[in-house]
Amino acid sequence: MVRSRARWPSFNHSRSDRTASAIVVAILLAACGNSPPTVISNSSGSPPAGAPSSSPLFTLNPTQFGHLPAASPATLKSTLAISCTGDVGNTDPVAMVTINGKTGAFLRDYADEASPQNFCSFGQGVVVTEILDPHHVVISSPVAAVVELPTARVFELGIGGRLVAVAPDLSQVLWVSSTSPPTLHDSWDSGNVQIQVYPPAATTCADTDTVSRSGAFSRDGHNAYSLWNQGPRAATYVNVIGSRASVFALTPPAGGWGRLGGPRMAVWSPVSAQLYYEQQGNVWRWTPASGASRLKAGVSWIDPAISPDGKRIAYAARGTNGRSIVHVIDAATGADQGTVSTDGRSRPFCLTDDLVWVKGDQRGCATGNRSTFVYDLRDQTETQSSLDQVSATWPSTSALGG
Repeated sequence: MVRSRARWPSFNHSRSDRTASAIVVAILLAACGNSPPTVISNSSGSPPAGAPSSSPLFTLNPTQFGHLPAASPATLKSTLAISCTGDVGNTDPVAMVTINGKTGAFLRDYADEASPQNFCSFGQGVVVTEILDPHHVVISSPVAAVVELPTARVFELGIGGRLVAVAPDLSQVLWVSSTSPPTLHDSWDSGNVQIQVYPPAATTCADTDTVSRSGAFSRDGHNAYSLWNQGPRAATYVNVIGSRASVFALTPPAGGWGRLGGPRMAVWSPVSAQLYYEQQGNVWRWTPASGASRLKAGVSWIDPAISPDGKRIAYAARGTNGRSIVHVIDAATGADQGTVSTDGRSRPFCLTDDLVWVKGDQRGCATGNRSTFVYDLRDQTETQSSLDQVSATWPSTSALGG
C-alpha cells in the first residue's frame, strides 16, 4: 500500500493510518424515479463465481421506459452476459469499474465507503457508457440499449448512428447520424428532430488531454448538451438542447477557434441545471436562467468531475513542466481548494463526496503511468487502488462518464 500526504489547504486534520478498500469503476447514473424490483440481497455483495449468467431480452413496458425509440426490428438476437446479485438503494453512490486481475467490468456500490460491494458484472463485449440511476445503465455495445438492473432486461434503442446520451426520465435520446455530413438528432418513440449539422469527422489521435464524452442530459432531464470535438485545431461545437430544440450553441467562427481551441470538457452539476465547460483557457458556467458566464480565468482543465453533493470540482491541468496535477475548486465560486497528491495525477472521478479516484500522469496517445490511487479529502491521504479503470459514476458527474 502506498500512502502520501498532499497539499490540501482547506483541511488540517492529521494523517490517520487506516486500511483503504479497493475501489471499482463508476457507472454514470441519473435520477429516474422508477421503482426497482424487489430482490433479496446476497450477504457477500459480490457477483456469483464463474462466467456471468445470460440476461433476458427486454419486453417493452411503456410505463417503465417512457418514450424511448424502440429498435424495430431489433438486431440483438442473443442474451447478454450481465449478472447482478442483491440490490442497491435508489440514492447509493455507484461506479463502473474494471479491477486488476478480473475479467469484464463491474458496477460497484459505495454506500459503505469502507467496504464497497460489487452489484453487477458485465462480460467482455458489453460496454457501459452511462449510468442513468442505480437501476438503469446505457450500453453502446454490442447494441445501443438501456439495461434495467438487477433484472438485466435489455431495451434496444432505435437510432441510426452513434449514441450520445439518454434522458434520465427515459423520454428521449441524442445521437449523431452515420451519414455525411453527420447530424445531431433528438429522437423519441413518435418523433425526431435535427439539432445541428457537423463537419465530417476527422481521424485524429485520441489525445487524453482533449477527448471527453460527447454529451449528457442534466439530472432533471430538462436540458442536454452535445459536444462535437475533433481536436484543438479542428471544428468544435457545443449545443445545449431544451424542449427538443437548441437553446444555446457555441459554433466555430469563420476563422476557426485559433491556438487555444474551442469549447470542450463539459460536465453537468449533479444537483442543479448548471453546465460547466472550458473555452479558450477559461472555465465557463451556463444555466437556463442566466446563460453563460465565466467562472474561473486561466484554467485549461482536463477531465473535470463534480462531487455528488455538487460542491467541489476536481480536474487535471498541466503545469509549465508538462506534469498533470489534479486540482480541486469550489463549484459555486471557482475558489481554489488545493491539489490531490504531490505527484503527477490525471483522470479524476469522485466516487463519493470525500473519495477521489485518480490515475498516474498520462499524456498524448501513449498509455502513460498505469498506477491508480484513491485520495481521501478528509485526512489528505492517498492509497494505491486495485481498480484498473473507472469509466462512470453516479450521482457524481464527470466529463468522461458521469
